Amino acid sequence: MNTRLVFLMFALMLLSALIVAFTAVAQAQMAPQSMQQNPARTPMGTPPMVMSSQQQAILAEAWTLTPQATARASMTDLPLRNCEGLYCGVLAKMPLGTPVEILVNDLEGWALVHVPSLNMYGWVNTNNIF
Repeated sequence: MNTRLVFLMFALMLLSALIVAFTAVAQAQMAPQSMQQNPARTPMGTPPMVMSSQQQAILAEAWTLTPQATARASMTDLPLRNCEGLYCGVLAKMPLGTPVEILVNDLEGWALVHVPSLNMYGWVNTNNIF
């Protein structure tokens, strides 16, 4: 009798853990859909930005939209990339002196930035901004 009670309690705990896990997965899958329905917030007076799915995926990597610092492009045609690495695709090229807002600095040579003049998000090599 005691063994049955222990087994039943174990089964209930396992079931509860599975429900929590499935709920978390469902919420994670719904998060990108809610981002598509609510475009990124922009400063007052500017129209909301309609982001591509690629821009949404890049922005999902940021844990804050508050810039940690500001910087400028230190070279002509500085590539704004879709991930961290020289192998990543180029979203845009920025002219010398283009201001960028640093959202995330991975301290390994790459920073997730917002480029207000292009109204785009992407990764830049930190050796190429000052």
